[in-house]
Amino acid sequence: MEKGKNKISYIRKPLARRGKMALILAAAATLLGGLGAYLAVRGNGTAGLNVAAMGFSSLLFSLVSLWYGWLAFLERNRNYLMAKISIGVSGLWAVFWVCMVIIGLRG
Repeated sequence: MEKGKNKISYIRKPLARRGKMALILAAAATLLGGLGAYLAVRGNGTAGLNVAAMGFSSLLFSLVSLWYGWLAFLERNRNYLMAKISIGVSGLWAVFWVCMVIIGLRG
């Protein structure tokens, strides 16, 4: 009989410090990206440079958030919940903005 296979640990691990920063950056990317997309749709595709700046800033925030999320996984004995959430959110925003740039260059 194998002992210790069903052990439960009641020790709470602290959150990864870089995961907190990654989540803040992902929230900033979401705020800027959502506002930029809303203004672009509201302007019927004829948005100004301020909307382009919001989109580019959202792309940069999401890429930096991906970097911090990846660095959070290098911390040992930590809770990676915020890092996982931020990598998911910022990864979706990065893919969205890269697709928008490709569509803009082709069309």
